[in-house]
Amino acid sequence: MTRVPNAVAGAFALLLAAPLAGCAAGVHTRAGGAIAPLAVKSVAWNASNADLGAVVAVADAGSVIAVFGPAGATVLSSGAVVARDATVTSWTDAQAIHGADGSARWIVGVDAGGRLHYVRGLSSLEDVSSRYGLDGRRVRGVAMLDPNRVAFLLDGEIAVADGARVMRFGVPPLRAIAGGDGNGAGVASDAVVSFDASMGARSFPLRGVTAAVVGRDGRIYATTARALYASTPQGDLALLYDAAGEMLHGLAASGDHVWFADGPELGTVDGDRVFETSGLHLPPASTLAPSSSGDVWVLSGGSLQRFARVDPEASLGARWSSSLGPVFARACASCHVPGGVSGTDLSSAERWHSERAAIRRRVVDTRTMPPEGHELSEADRATIQAWVDEPN
Repeated sequence: MTRVPNAVAGAFALLLAAPLAGCAAGVHTRAGGAIAPLAVKSVAWNASNADLGAVVAVADAGSVIAVFGPAGATVLSSGAVVARDATVTSWTDAQAIHGADGSARWIVGVDAGGRLHYVRGLSSLEDVSSRYGLDGRRVRGVAMLDPNRVAFLLDGEIAVADGARVMRFGVPPLRAIAGGDGNGAGVASDAVVSFDASMGARSFPLRGVTAAVVGRDGRIYATTARALYASTPQGDLALLYDAAGEMLHGLAASGDHVWFADGPELGTVDGDRVFETSGLHLPPASTLAPSSSGDVWVLSGGSLQRFARVDPEASLGARWSSSLGPVFARACASCHVPGGVSGTDLSSAERWHSERAAIRRRVVDTRTMPPEGHELSEADRATIQAWVDEPN
């Protein structure tokens, strides 16, 4: 293990005095035109509606999802529960990271004692703190810096593991860390701390900062309870959005998107453009977590939802063909084609849209469709529910 001298930490005190760049708030408000419309859809991820108990953390790696809570850890694959492990029941965080054995992705959870647990073989938990050189140290946060480097927030230090060695360097007290594009970001008292895998570090003063992430573009995005900021090529933070009230309560970098929660709505940031939903009705205390798919997880009071951004360029027909077309072919086409025995044509997106209330009632609520002798899997039923409930 290589230890980097704590001289880096001394630089933070000087950097904290740097001025914060910003712009006049008026043009960055909703009234000033800062927000563009955003369409999202609910994503079905628990096809069998299995009881997972209260969820406090979630991480996914493709079709594999692990949820963590007082009932332990539950693993789902392709929407079905494949394993449960109740040996650890107190969790604080979960992430998908580069595996200590060289694997592209391990799903790990951090317990309340600061131990790191790997979801091994989709079946059980393994304490892997020592495999990352963290034995005897309390892990307070985990972040992927790039495909081969993982950063761990410890007490007064950050440890960076690259598969061959673990390097540590001192930092001021941080509440959380995030990473991406080779860089990391931490939340300190009234400042955002940035660092990279080579231990270069600097600080951005930001009074009241609540969260910070690194986007795929390498920029740092940060929130206070009221405003959203992003780093600039000039090395400061610029105001992107002023919520005109203490409304912001979540931030996550997920794939190509940076997501935030603004009161009852979800928002995304693309460069300097801010987009937000209307009428989503998120619980006001929701927190956000990233998904490997680019979707966002929304956690609130033990419940868990997943949302995906809807491409505004994708037509209704194209989205129907990709999501519901295969389900229609398997379970509906024998009766619901033009001139079919049912008398109801459901062979197009437009027909599904016009009949969505009846489909919701018959397929999801009463389950009287399809009729006996025509099978419909729980995964397909969940796909139908997500589509008819989506604000198309």
